[in-house]
Amino acid sequence: MRGQAANSEARTTMVAFGDVNLGRAVGQELLKGNIGYPFRYVKDSLAKADIVFLNLESQLSEQNGETQHPKNNLIFCGPSVGAASLKEARVSVVSTANNHAYDYGRRALRETILNLDSAGVASVGSSIDSVQTFVPVVLERSGIRIGFLAYTQFMNFKGRWVGHVALFDEHRVARDIGSLRTKVDFVVVSYHGGNEYVDRPPGTVKRDFRIIADAGADVVVGHHPHYVQGIEWYNKTLFFYSLGNFVFYQPQLEWTQMGLGVEFVLARQDSTVTIDRARLMAFRAGLQPTFVLSMGEEQAFFQRLMKLSPAQVYQNNGAWFVQVRKNDECNQE
Repeated sequence: MRGQAANSEARTTMVAFGDVNLGRAVGQELLKGNIGYPFRYVKDSLAKADIVFLNLESQLSEQNGETQHPKNNLIFCGPSVGAASLKEARVSVVSTANNHAYDYGRRALRETILNLDSAGVASVGSSIDSVQTFVPVVLERSGIRIGFLAYTQFMNFKGRWVGHVALFDEHRVARDIGSLRTKVDFVVVSYHGGNEYVDRPPGTVKRDFRIIADAGADVVVGHHPHYVQGIEWYNKTLFFYSLGNFVFYQPQLEWTQMGLGVEFVLARQDSTVTIDRARLMAFRAGLQPTFVLSMGEEQAFFQRLMKLSPAQVYQNNGAWFVQVRKNDECNQE
């Protein structure tokens, strides 16, 4: 974990979650004015963090009351008020680089970015005007500067989204992260890709994660599979191949109904910012996610995660963590 020069010690807390769809049934609740609906049972936990990051899997745009395409349930859109819902839940920054970023077209993409900006929620991974660069988000908490970038491996449609949604390209990634690295203490990159409803990432995703790490990212967070996948250390970079669903209703499969949240405690000492602790939080995903699980549900979730993770996942005093590597332990695998 590479950092800027500094003379003081500092600590900050960041939490990361997976896919959030504010369209479909959730969107209808938002249209009724129930803006607290999707995060009702988790907002107290989110409020404890200095930064909350997630993947916004739906646009936020006025579509005359429509939150799902009448002929295709794989096309959906949240209403504009979804931005206020995110803000009320204390969400700080969202990735908008995903395959649903253009479901309702360019106007909806523009409205999404503007709605988020008006609500005070930062977004990364899409752009209204620029077709050459995608501006990173930089947030500073307790004197620690954290930079965010986001990329998607693919899009649902061909055409006019090109240049307005950040498609993964290893040369662009190297330039983007290299430039951001000089301005911040810690770099988080969101990667949207891979295969849906599988336990493990394909080789192409592992390759792309390593490209991102080699470019200078400290944490790479994966989205899109709708299943929680494993955790891995690669040199000094921590990979979460998929955090699964958060606010996303997919009751048809067992593991689409469970998600993973990560609470990072970042600490600066002298010139280096490192992950001091990474606590893992299991929850039931859906229209209204909740951290309330039975002991059996939690144990089954973490037993599966341990089997999928090259990194060490362990329990301590009732909480779950991923083992944090020190700098001298970060060797090439």
